[in-house]
Amino acid sequence: MKPWHVLSNTVLLDCSPWLRVYREHVRLPNGHELDDYYRIDMPDWAQIFAVTEDGHVPMVRHYKHGAGVTSLELPAGYLDEGEAPDEAARRELLEETGLVADEWRALGSYFIDGNRGCGATHIFLARGARQVRAPQLEASEIMEQKRLTLAEVRAAWLGGTFKNLGTLGAVGLALAVLENDP
Repeated sequence: MKPWHVLSNTVLLDCSPWLRVYREHVRLPNGHELDDYYRIDMPDWAQIFAVTEDGHVPMVRHYKHGAGVTSLELPAGYLDEGEAPDEAARRELLEETGLVADEWRALGSYFIDGNRGCGATHIFLARGARQVRAPQLEASEIMEQKRLTLAEVRAAWLGGTFKNLGTLGAVGLALAVLENDP
């Protein structure tokens, strides 16, 4: 498929680095034009499905204001400017859980909203995670630490516990990888 051609691009809102909203005039490969196509740029983020040496998966439970709910999720965080996704994953795992791991595997990069953009998630599997310090959270990060067995994670995944689509996808992918590559 051929990409759309952007004829004009207007920034409607610029709250960089967190959010930028554009209105674009685009021409589709078939010649049809859309005068008002809206796109949202947001930073990429990394999610980490870590498995500790004793077989537990560290998760965080925290309030997500955009959705207005408390959510159980994987350790995750935005990439800093110029930071590689794997570097961000290692940093976020350490910051949010105090864990490090020697065995890392990238599971891919994925978009959440193909129509609007909204940043990409980079998913990592970290095995053999071990505690090296206490979590060091930012003032805006109010989290409860949870450690679930793989069976508990699978039950939560199948039972609809994970409300964040990014977490749902990352957990499912990591579980599938672990089943095929124990």
